Amino acid sequence: MPVAHYFADLRAMAAMVFLTWPVAREYTGTPQLAAALDREFDHRHARALPMMSAAGKRHSSRPYSAPPTDSFTTGAVLGAAARLLEAADPAEARTQLAPIVTRLRRTNLALSAYMRRPAWISPALRAAVKDQ
Repeated sequence: MPVAHYFADLRAMAAMVFLTWPVAREYTGTPQLAAALDREFDHRHARALPMMSAAGKRHSSRPYSAPPTDSFTTGAVLGAAARLLEAADPAEARTQLAPIVTRLRRTNLALSAYMRRPAWISPALRAAVKDQ
């Protein structure tokens, strides 16, 4: 896989981790990393709530898709994202990502479709999350 695709997948998966938290909790490396993502999710969710009730185009995904501002939280979410992308084969990837995709669809169907579009993620990740 080209490096550019891997970084695009990391970025997309990090946003999916935040959007579907705490589904990806088991992919954090330590309880301290999970706690950092708990706090970050709470902060992001609080920022997104007012946007969800706003009229017109809401942009409610921005609080979830923006990169974290501190290195510890960035490392925590990138570590979880990398673990989610480590599957040995396409079948394992689909199984591993199914809970994330299911929660993402329930949380925001339009955003779920956007996050899985060809321009956003690699063909391999798109195949893993397609039609779940």
